[in-house]
Amino acid sequence: MSHQSVVHLSLDVPVHGVCVLGTNLVVDISGCAPKNCESFTITCSPRVLVVMNSKVTSGKDKAIVWHSLSEPVRALVRMVLPSSDVDEDKMLVSYYRANQEVPLATAVLYLTGIEVSLQTDVYRDGQHEMPVNKQTKEKWVWGPSGWGAILLVNCSPAEVSQDTRMVVSEDIKDLSQMTLNVQGPTCVLKNYQLILHTSAEEAEKARVYWPHGDSSGAFQIVLGPGHNSYTFTPLVNLGKETFYVEAIEFPSANFSGLISFSISLIEDPPVPSIPETPVYKDTVVFRVAPCIFTPSTQMPLEVYLYRDVKVQGFVDAVMSLSEKTDSQVASVYEDSNRLGRWLQDEMAFCYTETPHKMTSFVLDTPRATKLDEFPMKYALSPGVGYVVQDTKDHTVASLDTIGNLMVSPPVKAQGKEYPLGRVLFGSSFYPSAEGRAMSKSLRDFLYAQQVQAPVELFSDWLMTGHVDEFMCFVPVEDKSEEAKGFRLLLASPCACYKLLREKQEEGYGDMTLFEGVSTDLLHSNGREAKTINQFLADKSLRNQNDYVEKCIHLNRAILKEKLGLQEEDIIDIPQLFCLEQLTNVPSDQQPRRLFARPYFPDVLQMIVMGKDLGIPKPFGPQIKGTCCLEENICHLLEPLGLKCTFVDDFDCYLTAVGDSCACTNIRRVPFAFKWWKMLP
Repeated sequence: MSHQSVVHLSLDVPVHGVCVLGTNLVVDISGCAPKNCESFTITCSPRVLVVMNSKVTSGKDKAIVWHSLSEPVRALVRMVLPSSDVDEDKMLVSYYRANQEVPLATAVLYLTGIEVSLQTDVYRDGQHEMPVNKQTKEKWVWGPSGWGAILLVNCSPAEVSQDTRMVVSEDIKDLSQMTLNVQGPTCVLKNYQLILHTSAEEAEKARVYWPHGDSSGAFQIVLGPGHNSYTFTPLVNLGKETFYVEAIEFPSANFSGLISFSISLIEDPPVPSIPETPVYKDTVVFRVAPCIFTPSTQMPLEVYLYRDVKVQGFVDAVMSLSEKTDSQVASVYEDSNRLGRWLQDEMAFCYTETPHKMTSFVLDTPRATKLDEFPMKYALSPGVGYVVQDTKDHTVASLDTIGNLMVSPPVKAQGKEYPLGRVLFGSSFYPSAEGRAMSKSLRDFLYAQQVQAPVELFSDWLMTGHVDEFMCFVPVEDKSEEAKGFRLLLASPCACYKLLREKQEEGYGDMTLFEGVSTDLLHSNGREAKTINQFLADKSLRNQNDYVEKCIHLNRAILKEKLGLQEEDIIDIPQLFCLEQLTNVPSDQQPRRLFARPYFPDVLQMIVMGKDLGIPKPFGPQIKGTCCLEENICHLLEPLGLKCTFVDDFDCYLTAVGDSCACTNIRRVPFAFKWWKMLP
């Protein structure tokens, strides 16, 4: 018995055919019709459908319909369920002469239905269904009415035995499922091969696990790097077999994120000299879930805190803030191989999600590329994964790191909604001999995720080059219909000079900045305790801050356009900068130009924990026992329902440890919005 794409009926002997669910047999009706016959009727088993001239005949139909033989006739025959036995189903074609009710002859087609299909959560509702249209599984469509299965990147992959390609891990059952359904009489199936396959390129991006079938809890890797096909031999009635699928990497410039898997039914040749024949192929398409960053406006879940005796006061302050938001605190200890600041400069907490599972993980862009292990991995809470994204520029002042980005809250700009916000990253804006920029590979990685359309800002004017030194988002309670639910805070030298002039006019020109900080500590880092009068008289410092103001103003315009912001959505925070040479760079590698660095601890690098803000203490002039900078910041933020706590992080600000922002990293609540419902 062999499968035929075209079946020719016979009046002499019954014809036998195999029909794979999802395919049609083309049956030649008129080819064997007796002479002088003018019409025919069709009857069939309940599992058989016959389509002619767009009309469907079912075995459940009781009415007899006569069809004309005036022109050559072909019918499409399909089966809706597999057969239990060989020749269990049939189709009868009876031929009639004019005005005769008794057929002159009847042709018989015995049918054996077999099912070979791949099923996934194509409608993203947790159900593995066979769509009405088989081609639905072969496409992936964005949007609230879209469809297509989703794969997770396994951020905590299990160890694989290279000899047996076996894995023992209960976590595999949390992966996306793909069901293979093979049903039909074994005596028919044994004449075929069944091959599960993907392209060689896509096999490098994913693994498919098959449970071993015993009590060992082991899984066999049937597809994966170096293995893009698997043949089931011998082919029997497998019933439903569940496979577990994981992605190995996130979308990138060279990887769209789409991976297809196919099951092919191949008919064995009757003799060795005849090639095998492909009979049927069923395909499903997955999209790899993107890497999603969370903005500072999302509520905190866990605070990862760098602990060092030099910053114990800072540690205590962060612990207190965590208690206010019921956030857990995890300790991370120094990594001597890291170059300077690293806890936030080189890594970010992200998440990835399918309809059945959400996974948080650390995305690390380490500057020390030769390390085998990273201490951060051992500080992570259970269930939090760890992914390394390689970069090219590993210097201390590099922009080629995950620390050189932040995420906006959800926004609507230029008529388009961004329900997961937009990624903001810094660059030099134009090529130059001394310019710094994020590498193409990391930029392409950000764009390839598709769900948080990146925006490029100008940050090469800063010593670190990171956008978080001049901007920050904070959550607020807005009651208006057009409320955005957040404010953008921007560093403003102009606002700082305005405040200092006001205090000078009020008669406080002799009050000093950095009061209470030791002279030795200030001098060792190029700072001194100046009065307000001295600050306002320092034309060089004013010129430097005029330059900084222009750089921030450029970014302000970009942010207003790309995030759909109005002036009332932006708050100017007083902050001064100064221009210096790069730190931790040998003199023979120093660029000719200078870079901006916060003159006093950068208040924009605050720790946002809901409505509680941990703001670096600026050590501004004390007016009637109160820091005028702190008072001004509270005046700007507290009416919005925010609570300001000023944290003394001066020791980490002017030392190799980094600032408070670099000493902490926060895992936040993921967005409620599901990324697959958006239209990129």
